[in-house]
Amino acid sequence: MEKQLTHDSDSCKLAPAFIDRLMTKRFHKILITVLLIFGFEGLWANYAFYRTVTNTCKSYRIEMQEGEMYFGREEATKNKFYLSVKSNRNNFELALIVAFVSVGQAVKHQRYMVQKGLIEKSAEPKTVHVTVNVPVTRDEMVISASATADQVVQLAAGKIDSAEFMRLIKNSMVTL
Repeated sequence: MEKQLTHDSDSCKLAPAFIDRLMTKRFHKILITVLLIFGFEGLWANYAFYRTVTNTCKSYRIEMQEGEMYFGREEATKNKFYLSVKSNRNNFELALIVAFVSVGQAVKHQRYMVQKGLIEKSAEPKTVHVTVNVPVTRDEMVISASATADQVVQLAAGKIDSAEFMRLIKNSMVTL
């Protein structure tokens, strides 16, 4: 019995050292994670941009295409933002407007973050391309349109109404 007590007392002495080592490793992981998140302002800015677009579309019940929201990947298209949404048969105009408004809200948010000094530089697109997939029959009809960042910000801010916005982008609209 005496041996067992010594063994228990030895393990009690080792437990704090083990916990300290475990906490140190956990602290280092948390520290590295925080530094990565706040160290890459561009990554943080893009996340905020994508989150704003997603939340605005969800609030209007506009379904977004999986993986079809991105900034241009090549040098020539890096200042362009692409977004694909789905619509019902009869509300494709609403889906188109909401998609542009959501990007306008995101651009406004990015500008606010830069203005307040929360981030130094934002990934703000100059041109926004929206594609709406409309189920007409067995095949889908695809409507695509483009607008400038200033136009979508004005739409999101309510400076121009949806009818005026549609007149501004009517030359860029393509039906496939």
